[in-house]
Amino acid sequence: MILIKKLIGKFFLEDEALTTLNKFEDMQVEVSEQDGVISMHIGSATIQSSMRTDNPFHLELDYTQAMSMASLFLDNPKEILCIGLGGGTMPKFFYRLFAKAKLTVLELNPKVIQIAKHFFKLPSSKRFNILQGDGIQYIKKIDKKYDLLISDAFEDYGLPEEFCTISYFESCRNVLSEKGVFMINLWGSDPKTPMYRDRISLVFDRQVLYTESSKPGNVIVFGFNEKNAEYQIDILRKKIKSLEVNCELDLMLYFSRLIKNNKRGNSNQVRFH
Repeated sequence: MILIKKLIGKFFLEDEALTTLNKFEDMQVEVSEQDGVISMHIGSATIQSSMRTDNPFHLELDYTQAMSMASLFLDNPKEILCIGLGGGTMPKFFYRLFAKAKLTVLELNPKVIQIAKHFFKLPSSKRFNILQGDGIQYIKKIDKKYDLLISDAFEDYGLPEEFCTISYFESCRNVLSEKGVFMINLWGSDPKTPMYRDRISLVFDRQVLYTESSKPGNVIVFGFNEKNAEYQIDILRKKIKSLEVNCELDLMLYFSRLIKNNKRGNSNQVRFH
């Protein structure tokens, strides 16, 4: 693995926008490259995002592949909100998948924004808007509805507690459209993850599904704003096969886990938690 520290250091010195930083100004952001894959590291050696240089829209990491399944529950979304940028993997994926959707991304750390723009081939489009600011405050103040809200905010020590409170989950649901979907990336190794999942279930009236990417990797949780939502397994299976073909992904492992975790007895419906 080759750390591109010298290039990053030079890049920061030349960017005057980084002279005023927030409380995370000392958090180190690095980029590494190995076998044609660029990765972002925030405050530790843990990989936050990865991108294959010859295929920048491909979902390289398994947890991002599991998160792609949010598309199974969406019907031509118009507005998508992402809390946390990283290397922009998920915003780029949904930007390409839904050609008419507008993407808004909130990122608190300006270093992450600059690195993502410089190294991770983010789209230059009016449909792809990155805002530097506090995502929690944004969703409390914004007077707008989103069809998909992705919560993927991490710092050097993991998932910040403020992104796992009942108050935060309530704010997320409040900005969803009538059939909007909330998706959050949790850590499977965190002993608090079951508690966080229970909080999401409480806020979303038990209309929650989840799957694991790898063990003990990430747990992807979906919350549904639609009242009395129902999803037929055979219809979801057809959608996942189509998604695999369109995006050149192998998603059946994550889909099988989703069904196993949430199947309602012998019926053809998934069971909410």
